[in-house]
Amino acid sequence: MKQFVQNIENKIVQNLRYHTIEKKLMTPSAILMLLLVCIGISYLTVLVSSFAGVGLLAGVIGILVCVGCIKSPTFGFYFPFLVSLFLMLPGRLSNAAGQIPTGMIPEYLSYLALIGIVTHQAYRADNNSKFWTNMLTIWMLLQLGYYAFQLFNPNMFNKLGWFNFFRKQVSFVAFFYLSYLFFNKKEAIFRFNKFWIIYSTVNALYACKQQWLGFFNFEYVWLISDEKRYNLYVNGGFMRRFGLLSDPASAGILYAMGTVLLLVMMLRSKDRMKQIVYGILMIIHFLATSYTGTRTATLMIVAGAVFYCVLTLYEKRTLIFSGVFGFMLLFLLFAPIYNNMVINRLRSTFEGSKDPSAKVRDINRAIVQPYVYSHPIGGGVNTAGIVGKMYNPGHFLSMIPPDSAYMQTMMEQGFIGLAIMLIFYYLIMRVGIKHFYRVYDDDIKTIYTAYLVTIFTLFVAQYSQLAIGQYPGILFYLAALAIFMRLHEFDSSNTKKLNHS
Repeated sequence: MKQFVQNIENKIVQNLRYHTIEKKLMTPSAILMLLLVCIGISYLTVLVSSFAGVGLLAGVIGILVCVGCIKSPTFGFYFPFLVSLFLMLPGRLSNAAGQIPTGMIPEYLSYLALIGIVTHQAYRADNNSKFWTNMLTIWMLLQLGYYAFQLFNPNMFNKLGWFNFFRKQVSFVAFFYLSYLFFNKKEAIFRFNKFWIIYSTVNALYACKQQWLGFFNFEYVWLISDEKRYNLYVNGGFMRRFGLLSDPASAGILYAMGTVLLLVMMLRSKDRMKQIVYGILMIIHFLATSYTGTRTATLMIVAGAVFYCVLTLYEKRTLIFSGVFGFMLLFLLFAPIYNNMVINRLRSTFEGSKDPSAKVRDINRAIVQPYVYSHPIGGGVNTAGIVGKMYNPGHFLSMIPPDSAYMQTMMEQGFIGLAIMLIFYYLIMRVGIKHFYRVYDDDIKTIYTAYLVTIFTLFVAQYSQLAIGQYPGILFYLAALAIFMRLHEFDSSNTKKLNHS
């Protein structure tokens, strides 16, 4: 009986493989099956419920996606990026943002892709102790352990906020491991770099479209349907653009990352045509950044340019670039242009203590300092600001908006959690800088430079925003860490340098 059942299962699998993979659904049986599925969905939608038809269609698509993530490591790695670009679209189309839990989709896809890549023969050789003994991995797991310890923080009123936070952190570790295994060849890293540039450019172009041609009707309806949201997105008569992302701040950070990365790629490329292409794409990203009205993004670009100059100060082209960039920055700050709202918003980045929001943040830091000194492990995960009001209403920290990833970590996880985070950031920069100076291949050195500068700008942005942790930027961040760990292995002189190190 067991053999009979197994034979039937084998025949079903063979038939499915024949119709779907080999013939690509171009057989009479496959066409008939698809026709029956379409009729069934139409019947459920019209006679039963519109939600039933949509649910069935979503179920079929979900099954196909799950199979694709497990069967194809390439599809499994890139699909979370594609999905994370459209997480806000269902909520905006239905004007029910926040009620549709689309943010959990990339998490589940990360686990499915990890299963697929671990069980794939081509990647098994890299599933060894080298990953687990690397300092970045060790410190990331230490940080995850500290998050787990936060479950026992007596200052939290509700454990649900901790669970949602910890669940997401576990998925980040899974994607980090997935990225490490996926980048088993130099070509895979270079393909990812091209993919990210195209991916980011599509989003930047969409923000430019919002500025040049206006919002789609469903976007405008979504924007004006909430008074608080409208007041947040409109500043001094300037309508902040957000592209396909959740808010202008997240969009500005993503576009600033693209601006800095493309700037470095343009400066270090030896091909004239590539320099022109990178320059055009960089301008598109910079325009999209300015349209978001995110001052943190402007600071990221300036900090990235300065860090690049410091990193490559020994190069003649860096000295030329530093002079040109300094002149352009002075022109932007002091040119007699006063009626342009975009430029005025960029200039407000450098007002410092004159800016009212900066003064409010300084006051909030002074208020929360005594609490942090008396709570070394913090008030608990998801207890600060708006999220604190959601999960831990009545908590002291819920009345204080953190307005900074560093301040939020200090408030919720104490100075111990902040120290763990800062040490982790130091290790990331140390690994990247060490390999940058040790590799000889020009293409590999360019990738290290571009990604080092980009990650550094994220650390700068953490001072005034929650820059690391939101999709899709977090996926790039985790992939970049894996690239820091792997790219030097493919350097032409790697064997010689490893013997000296």
